[in-house]
Order: sequence, then C-alpha cells, then structure tokens
Amino acid sequence: MSIDNNGILMTGFRGTSSEQFVKKQTVSHSLILPNDKILDAKILLDQLQRSPESVKYIFSFGQKPNIKDKIYIETAARSGSRCLYTEFAYDELHDAFRTEHIEVRLSDRAGTSFCNALYWNVLKYIYDQGLQTKMIFLHMPFRKNITASGDFYERIQKGIGNYLLNSADFAICREQEV
Repeated sequence: MSIDNNGILMTGFRGTSSEQFVKKQTVSHSLILPNDKILDAKILLDQLQRSPESVKYIFSFGQKPNIKDKIYIETAARSGSRCLYTEFAYDELHDAFRTEHIEVRLSDRAGTSFCNALYWNVLKYIYDQGLQTKMIFLHMPFRKNITASGDFYERIQKGIGNYLLNSADFAICREQEV
C-alpha cells in the first residue's frame, strides 16, 4: 500500500487517546499499533520499507500519564546510553500548537516503554537508510485528562495543518505534485 494524502502518516496505539485522535484524521494515512514493543516497530517499518519515498512525515502519538490538556513533543529517543534526535523541525510545530492555544512542552525523554521503543527503532531505520522522512513523537494526555476531547483533537489537527502549510519541505512536496 502506498501512502497518499501528501505523504503524511499518523500512528497511535490501540485502546488509547492516541487511537481516538488518529482515527479522526482524514488528511493522512493512519496506522493503529497493537501496543507491542516488537510488533509496533515492525508494522511501521514494514510500511516504510514498502514505500519509503512516499512517506514524508510521520506523526506518532502516544499517551503520557499525569498531564492534562497539553502535548509533549519528544525530540529524542534513547537506547541505553545512546540517544537519537529527530530531524523534524519541532520548534515550528511547537509554535503552530501554541497558535492553536495548546499548552506544549519539549521533552527529550520519550519514556522507557512502547513509545520510546517505537521512536528509537523507526528513527534508527530512517537514519541508517538515509531516508528523507521526518518523524516526530507526540505525547497526549489520557482521555480522562482531556477536558473537551473534540476541541482538543481539532486544535491538534489545526496545529499540524498549519505546521505543514508553513513547512518548506512540505511546500516542495506540494510543488512537485502539481
């Protein structure tokens, strides 16, 4: 299966607020991952291997406990003492979220479990293969910690849309598709 919708791929984990958000998206291809440290990365990497040139952006979403009505932009993944930083222009995404009145934090600790494992494995593959794909991992609250989920999800979607509209990389993609 090739990626359409301008090369945007969104992922979320089954049974979480990230699944609820990703399933509402219509401007991207989406994958719902099974919450399995090995299978999550395998599913996403299989998608990348099938159509590496067509995936320009990966927005992966997970849940973070103890946050309310805010997003954490994860700038790095870790494996032991090693660290991989994303090449995604996260400062611009941060600003786009702030424009939509979303409280947002930058973090370089994607966690110690499913989220970090997915981020590490996919970033490593992107770098090892020399792909131009940009990946970002975003943590959102548990559903019970989102005051108005419909509004919150809509503002996240608008923030991502505004980021993409203003992204130089994405503008180049749009020009090539004409």
